[in-house]
Amino acid sequence: MVAPLTKNERTAANQVLALLHHLPPESVARVLTHVEHVLDPEEGDGPRFSRGIAGPLGKLEHALKTKVDEHTHTLFLQQCSMQSTDASNQLRNCVYALVHGRSYDQMVVEKLSHEAQRTQALAKLIGPFGGPEFDGANGGGARTE
Repeated sequence: MVAPLTKNERTAANQVLALLHHLPPESVARVLTHVEHVLDPEEGDGPRFSRGIAGPLGKLEHALKTKVDEHTHTLFLQQCSMQSTDASNQLRNCVYALVHGRSYDQMVVEKLSHEAQRTQALAKLIGPFGGPEFDGANGGGARTE
């Protein structure tokens, strides 16, 4: 169900309708799709939470969109709630599972696991890395165990 428009929104909608009334339906659809694309914060210069976030296969910067019926939407939101996630994350998981055979969350966990294993292997090869530890009781020198 669409929420009722505010007075300002109704005025803007009426102005848009007046401008589009002479165009054929397919042109109206193209114009509105173009306007939506320009104004969409996922595509434009608005705030983007996924900007700069690297996923297991690269930067997350391409938006995917679709429309579904109200019943499916309600059930989908219930699924998200039961899994304690949001719709965006759930859609991302579905797309990755469809394309890669594993959800996005699974791929992130696998990447982190591989990085931890690599760090452990490096530590075994070259020894622990990091700054030396100091012990005040030892006169400020290197810590001995």
